[in-house]
Amino acid sequence: MAFSASFSLAASHQLSQLSYPDLRWRQKRLGSLKLQRRTSPCLLIVKSILNSRRPPSISDNGETEPARILLERLFAQTQKLEQQIGRDPSLRHVAELGANLGKLESDLQVALAALKKKEDDLQDAERELSSDYNEINQARMDLEQREEEIVAARRKQEKLEEELRLANISLASQAAEIGGLKLRLKERNQEISASQSALSAKEEEIEEMKHELMKKSEDAANAESELRSKVILLDEANKIVEKQEIELQELRRTIQKREQELQFSISMQKNEAEKFNVAEAKLEKQTMDWLVAQQELEKLAEQASKHVGEANETLKEFGKVRKLLSDVRSELVSSQKALASSRQKMEGQEQLLEKQLTELEVLRGSVMSYMTSLRDAEVEVESERVKLRVVEARNKELERDLSLEKELVSELQKELDKERSSLKQTIQEMSSLQEEIDRKSAAFEETQTLLQSKEKELVEARLEIQHLTYEQSSLQLILEEKDLELSDAKRVLEEVNQELVELKEILSSREDELIQAMSILKEKDEHVQTMRHELSSAKTKSSEAEAVVAKIVNLTKELVLSFNDKDLYAVSSLDQNINKPADSFKWQNKQLETELQFIRESLRAKEMEVLAAQKALTIKDEEKKMVLQKLDAKEKEITTLKGEMMRDKDDLKQLYALAQKRIDEKSVGELAIEKLEIEAAQLEVEAATSALERITELSRELLNNACSSVEDDYYDLLTNENECCEEVKSEVCRLLSLTDQLVREAGITADTSQ
Repeated sequence: MAFSASFSLAASHQLSQLSYPDLRWRQKRLGSLKLQRRTSPCLLIVKSILNSRRPPSISDNGETEPARILLERLFAQTQKLEQQIGRDPSLRHVAELGANLGKLESDLQVALAALKKKEDDLQDAERELSSDYNEINQARMDLEQREEEIVAARRKQEKLEEELRLANISLASQAAEIGGLKLRLKERNQEISASQSALSAKEEEIEEMKHELMKKSEDAANAESELRSKVILLDEANKIVEKQEIELQELRRTIQKREQELQFSISMQKNEAEKFNVAEAKLEKQTMDWLVAQQELEKLAEQASKHVGEANETLKEFGKVRKLLSDVRSELVSSQKALASSRQKMEGQEQLLEKQLTELEVLRGSVMSYMTSLRDAEVEVESERVKLRVVEARNKELERDLSLEKELVSELQKELDKERSSLKQTIQEMSSLQEEIDRKSAAFEETQTLLQSKEKELVEARLEIQHLTYEQSSLQLILEEKDLELSDAKRVLEEVNQELVELKEILSSREDELIQAMSILKEKDEHVQTMRHELSSAKTKSSEAEAVVAKIVNLTKELVLSFNDKDLYAVSSLDQNINKPADSFKWQNKQLETELQFIRESLRAKEMEVLAAQKALTIKDEEKKMVLQKLDAKEKEITTLKGEMMRDKDDLKQLYALAQKRIDEKSVGELAIEKLEIEAAQLEVEAATSALERITELSRELLNNACSSVEDDYYDLLTNENECCEEVKSEVCRLLSLTDQLVREAGITADTSQ
């Protein structure tokens, strides 16, 4: 029993040490971070900047430093409490944790209020910075407008100088043109007299050419009639030649057919000669066989004389042989007749072939003579064709000569008409030149007056440019000063934002620890309730066991007198063994109750941290909504500005149309000024559109950054909650194992008592 009690104490101590190691490590890490932050040079720089260049919206009551001091004090108090709990979880000071936690909650609320004030001050500072930034942008826009005005003035000056130079050049050119026009008048008078004499000479030449054309046209008509008659003769000769060619082709076809028939008959004769030779060879063989048979018969006759006894047998065979010989003779006779008939046929065919060959030779001779006559006719036709071609070439040459002469006549007529019209034009040009001389003299005087007025305008424009350059330099100096102030303010804002981010990270870690502790407390409350039910049942069992033990003790006391001292010692030892497990069980119950109280208090603190984290999340959601509303407002402004830009474009188009209408009424200088104003308005519109696009891009980037930061915070909270749940599960498992051990020990004691 003593071993079980010591084991339960060690297990509970290990549980208390293992339940919050991560929390202690986090708090120690946060404390070290706070100390490092307190001594970092960046914070010293920030403090110096804030003290030196603090905006008027931020109060000088030192609210930023008290928030930091309060947070450091809170972390120090939590570290002290955890150290006390880690040293000895069964101290009496555990009961005072609730009061300390209440103080911590109040301190946390004060720190959060200070942080909110600091955020409000930062927002005011950001607003002032944005207003300064807008002022600087406005100054830049004014500078750009001044620069555009300077550029426009310079362009105007350059245009005026160019106009002066062009006016001087035009004056010189006009004087030269006037002298040239006078010379041209003299030349045109001389040309008119020469062209009149040439016209009279060309009219005489045209009449002579017309007589020659009449003669040549008659000759061409005679040549055409001769050509037509010769063409008719050629057509008739061509028809005759074509007919003769058709007859020649038919003769050639008949000759080819006859030659094919001759070749076929020659091949048939060759085949019959071969057959005849084969039949002769067969007859020779048969005659040889017949002679051999006769010789054998003679031999048989001689043998018959010798062998009379065998004559009867051989007579039959001899008769058979004679029959065979008679058959062979008949076949030989028939074959000889066939050979004779075939020889006769061959001779007849040879005679026919000789006749056909003679006919073919006759036909060939006639064809050759016909071919020679055809060739002679073709030669005559070709000679006639050559003559015709020569005649046609002569006719074509005559036609060309006629066409050339006609063209010459028409060209001469056109030249006459042109010279007449040119004479009229020269007379008109003379009058127009005189008018131009008068006009240019008047324009020369006007340009001189314009030159004087433009020289005055040049002097005024140079003075305006000098004044604008001085103003631009002063505005640039002011802009540089404002840029320096903006950079300093941005640097201060970045440092303060870094501090805020670090404080928010610390608060988020504390909120995670609170969530973990709350989950642990809830699970432990449930486990404590189950333990209480089990303890109540164990107490009833122990009371019953004590009653049984009391009865046993009473019975033993009655038997004490009868037993020896040894038996008394055994009974006393048994009572001690029974009482020991009950004492250890009570002590373990007390230890569990103290642990549960400590866990509840830690869970309360973590609940407070969780509530603070939830508040921070709601604040972030509100900030996100505000940013979205600002974005919507900016988008609406952009749409309105775009509508205004479209209206400005329409107005510019209308102005341009009106300017085109008034071109006849206004002078060149006024039109140039209007063009410059239109270009300046277009540049302003483009600058406004680019600025609006930049504003939209910056707002989108801010939205994306805010969304990503909120998602990261939510993900960190979820991961911390999961870690806390795992730790709570492990602790609950350990508590369950301890309760099982306690129940088992209580059951063992009850069994022993029974």
